This record gives sequence, C-alpha cells and structure tokens, in this order.
Amino acid sequence: MDAPTAGHTAQADASADPPDGVSRRTRRLTAVISLVVVGGALATALIVLTGSRTQGPVATPALGGWLPLLLLGVTVVGDLIEVRLRHGGEAEGLTLFEAAVVADALLLSPRIAVLIPPLAVAIAAVIGRRPAIKTIFNIGSFAMSGAALIGMVTLFSAQGEGITAQAVLGLVLGALCFAIVNVLCLAQVLWVTADVPVRQTLFESWQLSAIMGVGAVGVGGIAVAVLMSSPALLPFALLPALAMTMTFRAQVQEAEERERSGKILDLSQVLASRRVTDDLLSSFLDLLRETFGAGTALIVLEGDEENSGVVVEAGGAGVRRRQLTALDAALLARVGVGTELVRTGLPDRWGRMLLAPLDAEGIRLGVLALVEPPTRRPRLKERDLAVFSPLVSALGAALRAAGHLERLVAETSKLKAVVDFSSDGIYVLDPEGRVVVWNPAIAHVTGVGADAAVGRPLTEVMSTLGAEGGPVDPLREALDELTPDEPRATVEMGVQRADGEQRWLRASHAAVFDGDDLVRDVVIAHDVTRERQVERMKADFIATVSHELRTPITPIKGYVDLLRRKGDSFTPDKRRECLDIVADRVAHLARLVEDLLLASRVSSPASAVRMGSGDLVHLTAKAVGDFAAQKQRISTCLPPGEVTAACDPVRVVQVVSNLVSNALKYSAADSPVTVRLAVDEGQAHVSVADEGRGIPADQLERVFDKFHRVEDPMRMTTAGTGLGLFIARQLTAAMGGTLSVSSTLGVGSTFTFSLPLQAKGQPIEAPASIPWPRGAQARRSASADAPPAGAPPVPRAGE
Repeated sequence: MDAPTAGHTAQADASADPPDGVSRRTRRLTAVISLVVVGGALATALIVLTGSRTQGPVATPALGGWLPLLLLGVTVVGDLIEVRLRHGGEAEGLTLFEAAVVADALLLSPRIAVLIPPLAVAIAAVIGRRPAIKTIFNIGSFAMSGAALIGMVTLFSAQGEGITAQAVLGLVLGALCFAIVNVLCLAQVLWVTADVPVRQTLFESWQLSAIMGVGAVGVGGIAVAVLMSSPALLPFALLPALAMTMTFRAQVQEAEERERSGKILDLSQVLASRRVTDDLLSSFLDLLRETFGAGTALIVLEGDEENSGVVVEAGGAGVRRRQLTALDAALLARVGVGTELVRTGLPDRWGRMLLAPLDAEGIRLGVLALVEPPTRRPRLKERDLAVFSPLVSALGAALRAAGHLERLVAETSKLKAVVDFSSDGIYVLDPEGRVVVWNPAIAHVTGVGADAAVGRPLTEVMSTLGAEGGPVDPLREALDELTPDEPRATVEMGVQRADGEQRWLRASHAAVFDGDDLVRDVVIAHDVTRERQVERMKADFIATVSHELRTPITPIKGYVDLLRRKGDSFTPDKRRECLDIVADRVAHLARLVEDLLLASRVSSPASAVRMGSGDLVHLTAKAVGDFAAQKQRISTCLPPGEVTAACDPVRVVQVVSNLVSNALKYSAADSPVTVRLAVDEGQAHVSVADEGRGIPADQLERVFDKFHRVEDPMRMTTAGTGLGLFIARQLTAAMGGTLSVSSTLGVGSTFTFSLPLQAKGQPIEAPASIPWPRGAQARRSASADAPPAGAPPVPRAGE
C-alpha cells in the first residue's frame, strides 16, 4: 500500500457506509471530527483577531479587490485536481491545494488568506458532491493547517517586501506545519475508522508529506513570482506541476492495479477454500468490495417453495443478512443473461452499480451487485466487467460446492452421532486390519480408548479368546469367511480387558470389496457377556437343582421300596423311623419348591410382604434361636430395650435366618459367627459376620443374583440352589431397606441388613400372621439345603 500523505488534501473517506445506530466507533469518529472542527475555528479566529496587515508579503496593487475571488477560484481548482490514494477502506487525495494556499499567504492579508482554505474546501465539496461528514472534517482540518501556514509566513515576513529569504523560511516552516497538522488529523481518522495505528500512519507519511510541502512552496512561490514579473508566462510556470500530478496519478493507478491483482488472488483463494456458505459469502463479499473500491457488495439469493429469499450485504458496517425488500426483488427481475454496468434508474444513494446473474450448473441462484455512492469520480467502470463477470461465475460454482459440502457434513454428523451413541460397539478396519473408527461403546467394552486404538492393528488393540479359552486372532476366523460373494460373517470371541475382566462379543462383519480386494471391514460388536452369564446360570441351576433333588429322592425311593418289601416285618419303632426319614426328605423337597416359587413372587413387592412394624431385637433373637444345634458358634450383640422398625416381621426372621445360615455354611465348623444390631441415624442395622473363605471383589454384587453360586457347580462343596441371597435382598427392598456385603478373601464376610426405624408414638404391631406355604420351615441356608444329621426337627416360622 502506498504511504498516506499530507501536504495536500487529506480527505479521508471517514463517512463511507457508517453503521446503523450509534456504535462505539461512530462515537469516537464524531469526537475526533468535533475536536478538529473546534481546533480549526479557534486557529482561524486567532489569525483574524490578531492580524493587522492589509496585504501579504507581495504587494498586488494592480489586481485590487478581485484578487481574493481569483485566488479562491484557484484554490478550489487546486482542491478538485487530485490523485487518490487508498488506505484499506479509506482514501486521501494528492492535490495542488497546498500550493494554492502558499499563493494565498503571499498575496493576501492574513485575515483574508486564512478564510480562503475552508471556503475553497466547502465549494469543492459541493461541486464534487462529497459526503457532509467528510466535508466538515476537511473544513476543520484545513482551517487549522492553513492558519498554521499563514501564521508562519506572517511571523517570518514583512508586508510588501516581496519573497525574501525570511519569507521563504516562513513558507517552508508553514508548509511543514500544514503537513504535520493534516497528517495528525488523518491519522486519528484512520485509527478510528480503519484501525490503522497512529504511529504507522505518521511513519508512512512523513517523508512524502515533507517533500510535497517543500514542493508546494516551490510551485506556489514560483507561480507568484512569475505572476508579479511576467504574468504571460504564468501558465507555463504551472505546467511542470501539472505534469508531475499526471505522472503521479499514473503511478498511483498502476499501484492500485497491482493491489487489485493481489486482492483478486485472495478472492481466488477464498473460492478455492472449503468453507460453509455463510463464511464463503461473508469473506468473498467483503474482499470483493475492497477489490473494486465499492461502498456496498450484496448478493440477493432467490427463494424456493420452502424458504424465502435472503440478502447478504457487505458494507462499512460489516456483513449482515436480511430479508428481501422491493429493491432487491427489482434487482432479481432486472438482471439479464450477462453482466452490466448500471448508471441510471438507481436509488438516490446509489451512483453506479455492477450487476451480474449468479448461476451454477445452469441453475439461477440469484444476483450479485457492487454499488458505489454518487461521486464526481466514479471507480466502477466498463473495464471492470471483464474481471467482475468471471469472479461471479466462480462464486456460483463455489456456492454449489459449499452446499454439497454442508450436506455432506450434515450426513457425516448424523452418521457420527449414530456411531458415537450406539449401544453396540462399532469399529472399522482398513485392508491391513488397522483400526480406522473406534466408537465409545467398543471402548467401554474393551477398556481401550479411541486415541489408543485408532491407527493400530486390531490384534494389538484387543486380546481375544476363543471358545476353548485360548488366545485367538480376532480377524482370522472372520476373514476366512468373508468373500466378495459373501461379504458378511458373524463370530463370537472373548475379550480379556487390561483389568482382568473378561467380556464376550458377537462381532458381525460387513466387508466392502473392490473386485477381489478388501477395502474396509465394518464390524458391529454386540456384548453378549450377560447372555452367556444367563446361559451359564441356567446350566448351573439345572446341575444344582438336579443335585439337590437327587439328594432327598434317593433315600425316599430307598425307604419306600424297603417299606413296601419288608415293612410288614418291621417293628412299629423301626417303621416310624423309616417314615420320619421319608417325611424329612419330602420336607426338603418342599423347601426347594418353596424357594423357586418365592423367587418368582419377590419380583412383585406388594405380594411378597405385609408391612407393619416389629421389634428387631426380638426378631433377630428369634432367627438366631432357630440354630440351636450350632449355638456354640453364634454370638449375638443386641441393644437393651426395643428397636422398632417398619417391616414385615415374618420376612425379617427369614432374611436374618438366611444370612446366619450362609455364614455357618461358608465358614469352618469351628469358626465363630457374630450377629450385631446397631442403630444409626434413623436406621437399624443387623450385621452377620463370619470368618470364612470370603468373596472375590468382582462377585460381591453378583452373589445377590438369582441362581448365582461363588463355587463352580461341578466342584461345589456346599449344597444350595443359589436363591437364598437373591430372595433376601428382594424381600429387604420390598420392606424399604437395603442389604449389602463387604468381604476380604481369606478373612471373612459381613452382610448388613438395614431397615428404617419406626416413627416414635406409633404402636408396635404384633407380628403379622402370614401363613407360610404348606411345608415351609425357617431358612437355615441360602439354598434351602437339608438339615445336618442328628439335628432336631426345624421348627416352622412362628411356632
């Protein structure tokens, strides 16, 4: 960018496209202009009030009273003949105005000479139809700088003495002051309107400003000297200045063309970049406006059946979107098949307009218009059509590409959302078996995050197991089945996580082939760990129940057969003993059936319990008392008095009995079992602690699952169906309580049964008379196993 200059007409386009409303930038610009105008008025008043001379340094008796009017005309012409320089969105002009002011200072009295610059600027603004705010700024700026120049000339020269050395010194100093004041005023405006730092403007301007100031002294002084000595030669004295102006104008035009070429290159880069539509239009329009020096660039996009049209407009206030107006509709109706420069039939605030249809792939998208305000020297010309038309065509193609890109991004976002939020694991492999996509679900299952998986071979990401439990290649079995004719296959495999947990996956492969070559493999992995656990529990249950049923059925069958064959020969006592054993085994079978029925009933709390209240001290002691045969192993710690809880008393006894039975079963025959009752913060806690084998950490919650046994059913050393703890927790939840467990392997386990306390003042209800199913007895085992040999008959609950 060419350096901004002073020592000439510092006409900043401060008024171009002001934003709607009073923005911060507008307020700052208004403050700067106000200060400039006030400064110019004060400087002019100072010269008028203090000046006492009736003429300037050069006496002109021959011209008399016509001289001020003649010099005013010369100064106006000097202001109108200019070479424009651009500073981003702002502009300034290089003129002969300062040379004319030098002539004014030499030929007129200070009082009159100081009035010529602001008057000439006002007249030139009317002739050139310059914006009002720009004119006000220039009047203030030149009033202040002109007063500085005339003051210096008055200070260093004498009235009527001619152009002496002192007068020349005053002219040079005055011209420098003229340049400094104009550059400072211009720098403030560029800082406010274009964010150009003041220091940058001063640094770029001072050299050219100084040269132009000294040159103005030479042009103006020589013109005055020639006028006074040989008036006929005056036009020839001005020819070098005019030639210099024309040469500089050509250089400026060449610089502007270079700048435009650079901006066109920037436009091509914007069009070639992948941008969404809004970003593309904003960047393109703003840069297009700067490229052609227009005030406004706008695109009117046609609507369709679903959406109304929209206008994207770029101006001095930035880029904004708005709805169509009648003027926009007229633009759509006016545009033909080609680009045109419109000079007539435009609104008053529009001077010229470049208009072009916006098409893409034979489809009319809308129109694009470049508009400049009315000006004496329009920037939009016929020659611009050759550059404007290809840019508009390229924009149409870029808009279509941006639309395709947005639709692609939208579809990709939908697909990504499906992949990211899928409950099944999804991963995609390239032909070499490397991970390309790894969604959160598969990361959760395998314990390997996407950052660690993407880009690595699947064999390094997952440690997989086959049906036999040995390590296998996670891809080999599937790849053996995938072919172009059969691109789908499903395999099951185990995954060994880093934390030791094992998961089972059903991996459904969908391969994409290019001919015979595998392009990618999309795999949906469904976690079937729970299904396998259920299948194993079913198998375990069948094995357990078969074992439990076989235990009582064998003696029943044997004693029944014995009584049938030899019963008549038995003594009554022997016959009664055989029948008692048969009855005990039948009771054992009844308990197994009751557990199965109760396991299905506790899923519906309303049918499983009858809520009331009960004394947990009494109920706990009652449950422990049922194990009289092993009372030497059981110790109790119960508080004095009553601990009343909201509960079903019968179910409380059943839950505590199950917990005590479990503790006795899974600990050594001589190890103690401790039952405690404690009250804490509105809750009563019954804990049963043993010193048995303990429970692995990964099975602490699973022990409450239906049919779950910590032991392998093929090697189990304790009897039971695996329903006791499941029933206990379900009954506890139905009563509004909790049942939890803590355990350390090799040390023991503690089960804690908690219930909310009964509110004070509420009477304690008698234990609900809930009849047990026929043949039911109190639980002494989590799996309703048979009583130990020699133990007395187990009393019924409530007996």
